Amino acid sequence: MIKHPQKQATFYVIILVLALNFHGFSQKINAGYERFSVSTNKHIHSGMAMSPDQSKMAISCIQGYPLYIYDYKKRELISKFDVGNWYAGSRVSWSAKGKYLLLQQLFYHDFAKNKDREVNFEIIDANTGSRVVRFEKYHDVKVSPDEEKAYALTGNTLEIWDLSAGKVIKTKTFEFATNSISISPDGNFLAISERASESILKKDPQFKKNKKGMKFVMKYKQLISIYKLADLSYVTSVNEYYDNVYRLDWTQDGRYIFCLNIPHAKAATATSGRQNFISVVDASRFEATRIIFPSNSTYEPDFRLSHNAKLMAIVSWGKFPEIRIHDFETGNVVHRLEMGTRVLEGISKLEMPSDGRIFLEFMPDDQSVLTTFGNQLLLWNFPEE
Repeated sequence: MIKHPQKQATFYVIILVLALNFHGFSQKINAGYERFSVSTNKHIHSGMAMSPDQSKMAISCIQGYPLYIYDYKKRELISKFDVGNWYAGSRVSWSAKGKYLLLQQLFYHDFAKNKDREVNFEIIDANTGSRVVRFEKYHDVKVSPDEEKAYALTGNTLEIWDLSAGKVIKTKTFEFATNSISISPDGNFLAISERASESILKKDPQFKKNKKGMKFVMKYKQLISIYKLADLSYVTSVNEYYDNVYRLDWTQDGRYIFCLNIPHAKAATATSGRQNFISVVDASRFEATRIIFPSNSTYEPDFRLSHNAKLMAIVSWGKFPEIRIHDFETGNVVHRLEMGTRVLEGISKLEMPSDGRIFLEFMPDDQSVLTTFGNQLLLWNFPEE
């Protein structure tokens, strides 16, 4: 466990360098791909997510605003909705049982550097495309596992919405809340990213004689705090200090919480480029692990755990956008899927190349991944061992 914040930053850089050193090895086992279209239009895809029953994809687009429901096995368009209406498109995710789709507004510069993020969200009916609730300038929104409520963080206030009635039924203030929330699949717990308060840090032995370190953490680091969902009472905080947290995702099996964190400019150790880290929390004990996956994506990187929980896929950036497939336990890169020259060579006048923002999903057999690329989809089949 890394306790000292400056040592933690150095450790992150070492992990990043080690991961990048897999470049030559993974290049040799790059996968083959197949490219195909969802529709005849030229709208660049901005988000993609697989339905809970693994039967279809929800795919959002930029500028033209359509959201597609797509049967990826039959390669047939099921339905199309005009929703969101955001110029740079939206991230899309399904509710636990597939009743709703949650859209999060994206920007071409997708986070306010060093600041809390405020964007728009929409919850829509996944069958009809009708809007259920629209949220203006919120940090984060999540639909409860029973699909009855939405939890929405704006400022330092958490709002609980009754989705059937379309109204707020309860609010609670979290003084130090920042950008992100997540709900455990069993509906028992809520995770919130928060700034570390002085009262909490004073209880940490490492800061007893390290006032400078405590000030650094208060200014540049954040905590993940856990609350009971039923009454929002405090349970504990994860025993680690993270960079600015922009996304919390609880895994479907309830074992882990993924934390996407991006260093403050004054706390970053890289001399060039953008650092992104997906840190892994053990959700059974609410304790930090040593598992950290780096990405140098120019956008907030998409990432997915495989269905069998053995592989972790992360969008990154080399000369071109790329997908790095890691062994989840060891962190080793086992496949590197580069969207470079080979892909660009086949682009026709009817196909639009990617703007650099890639979304992905593991196929049900975990032997391939489907990724967005401009107005196309790429199916990458992993090479046999």
